[in-house]
Amino acid sequence: MKSFKHLYVCAGLALMLTACATPYDTEKDFWSFGKGFETVQIAPDGWQISFVGNTNTDRALARKYIMRKSAELSQQAGYPYFTFTREQTDRDSVGQFGVADTSSSLLWGSSTTNKETSVVVEVTGLSRKPDNAVSRVYDTNYILSHVSVED
Repeated sequence: MKSFKHLYVCAGLALMLTACATPYDTEKDFWSFGKGFETVQIAPDGWQISFVGNTNTDRALARKYIMRKSAELSQQAGYPYFTFTREQTDRDSVGQFGVADTSSSLLWGSSTTNKETSVVVEVTGLSRKPDNAVSRVYDTNYILSHVSVED
């Protein structure tokens, strides 16, 4: 009886976690099921930031997350401006199907299709705003003041 209670609690928690968009402060790891942020510094003034959100994380929210994270990293490194040197946003369908083989029979699982939003950017911090920039230059303080990631 105790094992059924434990199973129901785990199932309830899993349902609650999947009912909301991936939170901003999620770091990508095993426990987040591959969802969240992964940040790698690729130069003294540059980072590659990737974010994967669950089915309830749309492109607009994922973009806000990336803008905010870029501004935070730039500010921490002392850069008042930043630009994206590369940016890619995708919304992919991810299918899951379970099959198992036991000594006496073949077990079939259920299939599901989830949509994941993923964004990968390369961010370059800038000490000053260039006069003739070829790409959009963002003001770190402006982004931190005006882009909210709270629900």
